[in-house]
Amino acid sequence: MKTLYSLLDKAITAIEAYTDCYCCSVLNSNGQELLFFRSHKILPCSEHFSRAKARTAHAFQCDTRKLLDLPQITAAIRSPDYCFLAGGIVHASLTDGTLFVGVSCDNPEIDHQAALAAAQALSKEEITS
Repeated sequence: MKTLYSLLDKAITAIEAYTDCYCCSVLNSNGQELLFFRSHKILPCSEHFSRAKARTAHAFQCDTRKLLDLPQITAAIRSPDYCFLAGGIVHASLTDGTLFVGVSCDNPEIDHQAALAAAQALSKEEITS
């Protein structure tokens, strides 16, 4: 059994294996934000992008990386609430059924891998107090 702090520490460690400049938003299956954490160094737009990526993954029930291949969707939706860049993922969780994780960091090419690493760290074991 793991505490939330232990799992959060594992998620931070997982992301920091990729970068030391990031923001991460985690939503539950209802689209409510469960966690938001960030590094000390962030880009000005990272907080918005990480939350938008998590919301987009939730709204479309799909990794944002896959949505990039659907120009009819990305061209039709022009809302700042959504982000169709890689880094928003859908991941099964032991405690919530599904987690929606959005990561934005200093290198967009690693956002997807960093989000997946964070989700895996957060969903390995049930969270207890």
